[in-house]
Amino acid sequence: MRAEILAAASKMFADRGYEAVTLREIAKEIGYTHAVIYQHFPDKWHILAELSSETIGLLIQNFDAIIAKHSAPKERLFATSRGLIQFCTTHPQQFRNVFFGPENRNGIRAGQYIDDIGRPLFQRFVQFFFDVARAEGLPSKNDIVVAHTWWYTIFGLATLMVIQGVVPDLPDQALVVEQTIATLWAGVQAVPRLPKSAIPKQSGLSHASKQ
Repeated sequence: MRAEILAAASKMFADRGYEAVTLREIAKEIGYTHAVIYQHFPDKWHILAELSSETIGLLIQNFDAIIAKHSAPKERLFATSRGLIQFCTTHPQQFRNVFFGPENRNGIRAGQYIDDIGRPLFQRFVQFFFDVARAEGLPSKNDIVVAHTWWYTIFGLATLMVIQGVVPDLPDQALVVEQTIATLWAGVQAVPRLPKSAIPKQSGLSHASKQ
């Protein structure tokens, strides 16, 4: 029953949006009264929380499995980058539930909530990126900004592909992924860190980072 509730809710949240779905509608979808759902979840929020934790857990398993298949640090970096994008595009429903969910998540802002549940995955990636930087002799190898830049770019491409699907006039998604990874790699080798003097003091990014 719990699995049925989660499966139905996951699809409905992804298709219609978290806010638009009620517990009564979830119960109706699986052929029960909403009272049955309360036997497993106290409210709709707890359903989303479990779905989110489950998806992050799968991402971590996927990441660890990819790492185990490759020995060279650089190969691991490229493979985990591909793996993240592939997971997101293969599981768009789960991806949408976690990252496209409500801004207010039981009193916590979405960004903070996602950071909290996703920290085990991101910490793995950052530590691994530092290992790659040391092995490859990258400049500014201990600068976490470089790791963030790589992570955000790969994650951003995954998000775009989930939202948009096939890139216009370029149906070969693998080519886009490989070009992105190659460009990132060339970038961190040549310009691993943007000098602080080059960052506009009044830029929107700077302002947002202070929020």
